[in-house]
Amino acid sequence: HGAELKLCSSEGCPNLAQRGGVCIRHGAQKKRCSSDGCTNIVVSRGVCKKHGAKVKQCSNGGCKNRVVKGGVCVKHGAKPKVKQCSN
Repeated sequence: HGAELKLCSSEGCPNLAQRGGVCIRHGAQKKRCSSDGCTNIVVSRGVCKKHGAKVKQCSNGGCKNRVVKGGVCVKHGAKPKVKQCSN
């Protein structure tokens, strides 16, 4: 409804462009951990989980799931993110 999606600039490719105007298949690179020698994908603040990216856990006692919203995971009451059309 008005959002302009950019397609990969490689001829005949129907995939959405990620970085640099191309899709991952045609050379878009995912950000990698900035720690020396690490090839993991960045989670937050330029590093992977192994090198210090913090991932919040559900505040419900003993639950190890990731927080979705309001300090809890989906299992304990957070509603999954679903974008609704504004029209």
